[in-house]
Amino acid sequence: MSKTIVLYGGQFNPIHTAHMVVASEVNHVIKPDLFYFIPSYMSPLKAHDDYLDAAYRIDMIRCAINELGFGFVYLDEVERKGQSYTYLTIKHILEKHPNAQLYFVIGTDQYIQLEKWYEIDKLKSMVTFVIVNRGKAKQEVSNNMIAINIPRIDISSTLIRDRVKQQGNIHTLVPQSVEKYIREEGLYEI
Repeated sequence: MSKTIVLYGGQFNPIHTAHMVVASEVNHVIKPDLFYFIPSYMSPLKAHDDYLDAAYRIDMIRCAINELGFGFVYLDEVERKGQSYTYLTIKHILEKHPNAQLYFVIGTDQYIQLEKWYEIDKLKSMVTFVIVNRGKAKQEVSNNMIAINIPRIDISSTLIRDRVKQQGNIHTLVPQSVEKYIREEGLYEI
């Protein structure tokens, strides 16, 4: 019997409450055998104004996983360094799990630029994309994809970084363990 694996990639700079809601809802709907959080080393389609070393981001993801009670960190993109291309990551996962059914979680923001992704046609044949609404009440998707509506939570990593820089409150925006980690390490203060 083949495994079902959910893959949730992103910068997670930092991982926050909305990321956790997405993970929780997708995990509930798909009920996978494995759930991987995949921190990108450097996303080709995002700006890197507030780049934070991957080691800190990985530690914060592990804090969130402890609070969620499920998931693992998959370090392929961080270890590979350079631009993080999902296609290469998926190829690597399929080498380890050749018969797995893969679900790749993306938000509406990525869905609308999916055709810009590296090797997107091959990628579409390798995974089922799970689109979670972001900034919309409901997401319409292509037939070979899954849409999961999540409660709308307007939290972004940028908001959190800005709040920390301004010495503002991030108490419910991130899990307590992530807030504690950010404060102890002095992340995003400058």
